[in-house]
Amino acid sequence: MSHHFNRLSRRQFLLTGTAAGALGMIAPSILTSRAAHAAVADGQVITACHWGVMDATVKGGRWTAVAPWSGDKYPSKQIQGVMDSVYSPSRIKYPMVRRAFLEQGPGADVASRGSGDFVRVTWDQALDLVVKELKRVEEKYGPAGTFAGSYGWKSSGKLHNCQSLLRRMMNLKGNFVNSTGDYSAGASQIVMPHVMGTLEVYEQQTSWEVVNKETETLVFWGADPIKTNQIGWTVPDHNCYGLMEGYKKTGKKVICIDPIKTATADYFGAEWVPIRPQTDVPLMLGMAHTLYAEKLHDEEFLSEYTVGFDKFLPYLTGEKDGTAKTAEWAAKICEVPAAQIKDLARLFAKSRTMLASGWSVQRQHHGEQAHWMLVTLASMLGQIGLPGGGFGLSYHYAGGGTPSSPTPVVPGITDGGKAVEGAAWLTQAGAATIPVARVVDMLENPGGEFNLNGKTEKYPDVKMAYLCRRCRIGRASYLRPPQHVVEIHSGRGPRDPHPTPARRMERLRLLDGLCERALVAVCIDAEH
Repeated sequence: MSHHFNRLSRRQFLLTGTAAGALGMIAPSILTSRAAHAAVADGQVITACHWGVMDATVKGGRWTAVAPWSGDKYPSKQIQGVMDSVYSPSRIKYPMVRRAFLEQGPGADVASRGSGDFVRVTWDQALDLVVKELKRVEEKYGPAGTFAGSYGWKSSGKLHNCQSLLRRMMNLKGNFVNSTGDYSAGASQIVMPHVMGTLEVYEQQTSWEVVNKETETLVFWGADPIKTNQIGWTVPDHNCYGLMEGYKKTGKKVICIDPIKTATADYFGAEWVPIRPQTDVPLMLGMAHTLYAEKLHDEEFLSEYTVGFDKFLPYLTGEKDGTAKTAEWAAKICEVPAAQIKDLARLFAKSRTMLASGWSVQRQHHGEQAHWMLVTLASMLGQIGLPGGGFGLSYHYAGGGTPSSPTPVVPGITDGGKAVEGAAWLTQAGAATIPVARVVDMLENPGGEFNLNGKTEKYPDVKMAYLCRRCRIGRASYLRPPQHVVEIHSGRGPRDPHPTPARRMERLRLLDGLCERALVAVCIDAEH
């Protein structure tokens, strides 16, 4: 296989890789004829989704059975549930429009949004309605009248990323309001470039091979990689499970700091440190104070490789606010005994320690502080850059720590916005941009100010929201022709986990455009 690959020219590789992306095949399939036969009436098809690679059985043009790919030694049991998302009776198969809007037009029966019935229409009718409303809102309110943030998991294929395609379409019609960031690591991905100079939350981790050999104390802080590595943003290979198994066999120390006893704690037989939710920073401060008070911190590392410890120290010791952040102080907040906090600090200092944090610790107000303080703690230990030491923020995500492949990667289609190195979802595009979690705030406060990454911006006056999502089965949809789901929401609302459903409904009912007065679900399906 590798010999065949070496004979491919750059042009052949790009052409073949693009075809493979369109078919949704796994990478090795670009070298075989199998990729050309992805859609079959009868037989076996190898395909993939967010939970891994799988073998699908097709009979009479229908998907009838699924099994994990034989090459996946640690397959996810969730593979078995993928078929249901294709053939579920709740799946929308054709365009539908809210009856009141269809019969009376814009502004009809606002109170029934989210409860009124929907009427099936033809494809031509649906397309005409959507285009008409896009034009109407654009002409009446301008580019900032339409929000096209479109957040959510979907197929992240190279050519069929629904978010990117939606935004490219919106650019053609005259611009739109965009969103930036994500819910996964929204706070950390903003602060880490200022702290570390890189994004960190989506960076490669110290490889498990190095961790297995060099790390003496492995700390999972708000992370549950045994559970969460089943899924990936694209297609996971699950090789990290074999590597984690390797660390388990060493018998070395594992600590899980988490409000609940996780699957990871059970798997490793770890020392579980139950902590009161959202009090990770006080616990870290208590450890940091112990390191400083007992002269266990690495002064040479702090002096040579960091800036700002002299500004942090007065806060830690209480010189600045009169409250020393001792282990006893921390224990009252995080409910971890002071003696245990001190013992953990001492253990971290005397052994090669890897602080592997999840993203859960930063999903809160002032969430930036958690990973910032984790880096501070790791800096005081002085092990950043040493084999198996320091910190990592992605061991729980998409096989973090698995050695990377040096093979080339075909880039995906962009949304046309200004690229931000490290994360496509941080692009700045459109007539205006809001943080992804601020949709309801935007609707409640048009013209109001908000802060984003050190800048003060103003919310646009949005009148219509256009959201589209790909079927969550990911590339498994390529068993048949691509099946797109385009959602233009009314009374259903953007998926914002912060405001209550009632609050979302109240705000969305006030929007002016079709896209908040009716649901038009467009599903391209071979059977309909």
